[in-house]
Amino acid sequence: MNRLHHLDPYLVRTLIHDIVTVAQRGWTPEDLKHVLGPASCAVLEKAAPQVPARTDVVKIRQAWLSFRPTDMELSLASTITERTVTSWMTKIYRLPFLRDAEVISTVQPHFKDPKQKKMHDKIQGLLAKAESTQFEDEADALIAKAQKLRQQYRIDSVLEELENSLEEVIALRVRISAPWVKHQLSLLSSVAYANGGTAVLLSDFGICTVMATRDDAEHIVDLFHSLNRQRAWFMKNSDGAKLAAEDGETASYRRSFILAYASKIRELLHDANVTAAQAHDAATANAAANQDNDDSEQRSYAITSRALPALARRQTQAEDALHDLFPNLSSMNLSMNHMRGIIDGVDAAERSHLGGDKSGIHTGRNQLAS
Repeated sequence: MNRLHHLDPYLVRTLIHDIVTVAQRGWTPEDLKHVLGPASCAVLEKAAPQVPARTDVVKIRQAWLSFRPTDMELSLASTITERTVTSWMTKIYRLPFLRDAEVISTVQPHFKDPKQKKMHDKIQGLLAKAESTQFEDEADALIAKAQKLRQQYRIDSVLEELENSLEEVIALRVRISAPWVKHQLSLLSSVAYANGGTAVLLSDFGICTVMATRDDAEHIVDLFHSLNRQRAWFMKNSDGAKLAAEDGETASYRRSFILAYASKIRELLHDANVTAAQAHDAATANAAANQDNDDSEQRSYAITSRALPALARRQTQAEDALHDLFPNLSSMNLSMNHMRGIIDGVDAAERSHLGGDKSGIHTGRNQLAS
């Protein structure tokens, strides 16, 4: 069935040619759907088989061949006009090469063993409860517990390895919706930094990439999406938001809110990681006292001498891999100028639980691919 029969065939062929071109530059159908909107799915589906087999990155072509739009998305084809197609072609013309395609991975969770899946499901349950609860203290405790469990699992997984070898760094795409993409990147960077990874903005259209080991990257993406949804709700429903709207300062308020939220999240995630390591030490000390042997003391020593340095090397490995792909990264400095937005952003982060600069003036440097 030709869902695009109402359009000029030459215009459609030209659009498909442009789509295939950017596919060979590392763009997946989900990336283009994010940029162009769900109405583009009918065209993306038509273009998918035409992505050539010689496409350098196998996983990019696989993403195209496995692309299956929903019936609802395909039904939007009738709303496409020739003006829409022209605007899409203008956007596509601006799309850069995505060099993370060299190490890109699928978004489906990949579990090495049942223990890993059990921990993943448990953390997802905590995050879901944190998003659904109406009680600030409960959300606070749930998110903190999720991060603490995650860090304890990372420590245990390092200690259980037969060889202290570094895992491969992969890239997972994250698509951030406008407005204030760069401000939301601050939150993604905070979550990544606390979990052994790093993040970079690939395109002003909100295409980001997270680089970390497979397990860390999946957790970073999951936690970011959960926190970003909470951030959006608090930002729109706080008393400060209503006052800012009355004063015509909504944009300034929200920019400051997002940056303050991201900064506080970095601090809170760091605190949860420290608590997790301390809990390990306390548990091993108690076991040593009860069992009167050296096993627990050896485990405590292993945490500080092997596990924590190994996790630090994961962070360094991710940053090195990022800079190998993007040697000309530029940094961006985003400032806050709405005091009510700063205060509410910090408060909201503490309710979600999880930051950075306590001065509330600057969140540090985020990275842009160039």
